[in-house]
Amino acid sequence: MTKKEMIIAGSNNIDDIIKLRVEMQIEDWNKTLGKDFSCYCDKFAEITRKHLIDKLNKSIYFAMMYIDDAPVAMCALEELLELPQITVCSDKNGRHCCIVSVYTKPDYRGNGYQQQLIHYLLDFAKSENFNDITLTTNTPDAVHIYEKVGFKLISNKYFLNL
Repeated sequence: MTKKEMIIAGSNNIDDIIKLRVEMQIEDWNKTLGKDFSCYCDKFAEITRKHLIDKLNKSIYFAMMYIDDAPVAMCALEELLELPQITVCSDKNGRHCCIVSVYTKPDYRGNGYQQQLIHYLLDFAKSENFNDITLTTNTPDAVHIYEKVGFKLISNKYFLNL
């Protein structure tokens, strides 16, 4: 019998988050740039650890899925601190966040795990009184998951690297 568990990660899960984030970034970098960036894994892990020690469950919340006690998927909410404003998402001002670090290990894809985990994270967001959630994706395979849980495309996002 397969044991499946979803949790909001705590400090005891930082190593699991780092492991999945390193895998996610290596996969993304290889797909996006066609280069092997695995030589940067240790530095990326170190930077991620420092960030999580400072921010986990303060301004970033990770939902993790474990199958038979092994981490297989994650997604996170990162709180966006901004001035109150009129938004296209909601007429309420309050807590806003963005979904980030969405990743499922390749051997576990296609089983609906990420959709379950996003629902779990959205329930957590409601319990924490978040009003609006945004996300950005460049992964066509992920768009249908986000639309299934209720996300709507409302604008384009521009980026400038300084």
